[in-house]
Amino acid sequence: MAKFKFIYWLLEFLQSQSDFIFDWDEGNMVKSKEKHGVTIQMVESCFLDNNLLALGEQYHPSVDEERYGMVGKANTNEVIFICFTIREGKIRPISARFANKKERGIYEEIC
Repeated sequence: MAKFKFIYWLLEFLQSQSDFIFDWDEGNMVKSKEKHGVTIQMVESCFLDNNLLALGEQYHPSVDEERYGMVGKANTNEVIFICFTIREGKIRPISARFANKKERGIYEEIC
């Protein structure tokens, strides 16, 4: 399981935006739906959640490109974990799944 270190600027970035631009690649457009049942619309709606939880930057396992993690509530009212990167100011989702019990608990405690 990936591990993240909190970085404050990520929280500020996510909370200060009201109109995110997403950059989906063809593989990631279908991967989360096929593997976890999470749609593109669900992922994008999580970024508009006023109570989203920015986990921070992934440090384990190490990756070549900076990756970030967050937990948010989708337009379906389900809590979703999302791994993404930021390229040229655009959100590029890498993977998304329903939050596990621990992630849901942290999200619900903060919200």
